[in-house]
This record gives sequence, C-alpha cells and structure tokens, in this order.
Amino acid sequence: MRANYIKKFYGIGIGPGDPQLMTLKALNALKEADVIFAPRSGEDTTSCARAIISKVLKKRKKIVELKFPMTRDKGVLTAYWQKAASKIATALKNGGNAAFVTIGDPLIYSTYIYLLDILRKQFPDIKTVTIPGISAFNAASSRLQIPLVCGNETMAVLPVANNLNKVRKFLKEFDTVVLMKIGSSLNKLIPILKEMKLIKNSILISRVGYPDETIIRDLATMKDMKPGYMSVIIIKRNLPNSLFSKGESLPSRFPLPRRGRGLG
Repeated sequence: MRANYIKKFYGIGIGPGDPQLMTLKALNALKEADVIFAPRSGEDTTSCARAIISKVLKKRKKIVELKFPMTRDKGVLTAYWQKAASKIATALKNGGNAAFVTIGDPLIYSTYIYLLDILRKQFPDIKTVTIPGISAFNAASSRLQIPLVCGNETMAVLPVANNLNKVRKFLKEFDTVVLMKIGSSLNKLIPILKEMKLIKNSILISRVGYPDETIIRDLATMKDMKPGYMSVIIIKRNLPNSLFSKGESLPSRFPLPRRGRGLG
C-alpha cells in the first residue's frame, strides 16, 4: 500500500559558497522546510552546505546531516543513498516539508541526483521540487570576468579524475573547457596543457566565494600542489592577455580543502 505524501521534498542548490549567491527561491524553500537534510563526507566532518545555510536562516530549523563517504565504490555509495532516501521518506511521511541542500546546482555532479532517482522509483507519491543553484564554474567565470561562451563558441564541462584522455580530446574540440573534480590530477594535467599550448589560456580558482578563495593564473607554478576538490579550471582558447595583467601571485601555501570538502 502506498503512503500518501502530501508535503513537498525540495532539492535545493545553494550556490558555490557565498551565501549572497543563494537565490530567493532557494531561501523561500528553506523557510518552508520543516526538516533540512545536509550532506557531509564522514563522521568527523562538518557539512559545508549546513555552514552556508546557517548564515541565512534566521529561524531555528531541524537540520539532519547525512553521511556520504568520499569513495568511487558505487556499491558502497548506493547503500548510503538508499539509507538517506529512506530517512527523507520517513520525514515526509511523518508530516511537514523536507529539503536536501547541496552546494552549487543540484543536477550538476551532485549527490542529490542519486537521491532523486531513488525517491522517484521507490516513493513515487512524494512530490519533488528541484531548485537550481549557481554552479562553481558560473561563479568562477563571473569572479574572473571571463565569458564562458560567445557567439557560436562551444563549451564542455567534465571531471578531471581518471579522464585525462577525454580531457585531451575535449581540449581539441571545444572553445572553452571547464574542468572540475581536479583533486590530485593536476600534475598530470599541466604537461598536457603545455603540450597543447594552452597553459597560458588556463586559470584555476579554488573555493570561489569563500574567505580563502585563491586564483592562479600561472598553472605552471602549481607543480606538486593539490588545489583540492572544490576547485575549477577554465580553459579558453581565445583568452585575452589583459586578463593576466593583474594576476594574483601564487600563495606560499596553497589553502587546503576544509573538512567536508566536495559535499553540499
């Protein structure tokens, strides 16, 4: 027998980190939610998304943190996604609206995608509403004042991890390439950018919108450094030299990713 879910489940994108980049629609949905679910990466970490929404919520809310380990093992992850979906369904069954918050946009490399899939299949009576958010690469583009695409230009967005051959292919085919999930692959990526004569057309920005935001316009100086999960690289073939005229210098110590990295 199907449960009768009257209330709504909101999947809310809260932007890349700056609370001022959260949309009014996202804020209103947070106000409507009786319980808010926020992801975190492990038992001893703090949810980045929870820290962001705590700066805009004036009324005390029930917030439940859901653990999602940083692993590529789909079997392990599926068990956590299933457990999280069951908790959300239970909260909705008990009455009231529920929300799941995620950094950036909920449908771009987000845990929410898998939760939504499970909820649709196993709890079809739940009414779901997805609210878009500003992605990290949108925020980075604006911060750097680099147009992502102009006229008839083309753009690709892809994760770097374990995809270096695909990165090379896309760099040949697209006018703009946005690289995400850089992690420890930067040392392997830099030689490719040099070989393809695109190293000077590449800009890295880490933790855009956070107090420790870092911009690197000379990736050749990044050898043996790990920019962290919350970093993006924008590579644009027609990148004006004027963008490098006031480039920030490399910090003596690159900021390490904070606890709860990569999860909303």
